Amino acid sequence: ANHAIRGHPIALDVLNGKSHLESLINNADVVVSLLPASMHPSIAESCISKKTNLVTASYASDEMRSLHTRCKEAGITVLNEMGLDPGIDHMSAMKIIDDVKSRGGEVTSFSSVCGGLPAPEDANNHLMYKFSWSPMGVLSASQNDAVY
Repeated sequence: ANHAIRGHPIALDVLNGKSHLESLINNADVVVSLLPASMHPSIAESCISKKTNLVTASYASDEMRSLHTRCKEAGITVLNEMGLDPGIDHMSAMKIIDDVKSRGGEVTSFSSVCGGLPAPEDANNHLMYKFSWSPMGVLSASQNDAVY
């Protein structure tokens, strides 16, 4: 990061440093938030007020969707679900589905698993899964509908 030409790392308590956060947002072309999904609406509110684009790696919550009109009015783009899962996995799935449809095929079922599953000898919990991110996020994501 010390060699980045157009970016630099900072340490910031976003819960208690709102004025510093808004100052940073005001001087940015785009904000990339890798914070927990529950914090994105607050970040989005600041981006709307400063007219700064936002990218997140989390699923789009109802609270984030409710900001759509205000984002349009502010002239900003907010892209949610731009990480690995969700994100790249969705784009890869749509590439496959679109390819099948473009050749006249029909997709009747599609399953997608993203991430790495542990070796059987290391799958030592009831879910047979190792959490690399928020366990609540995994459980919450499992309740999302798939739409294509």
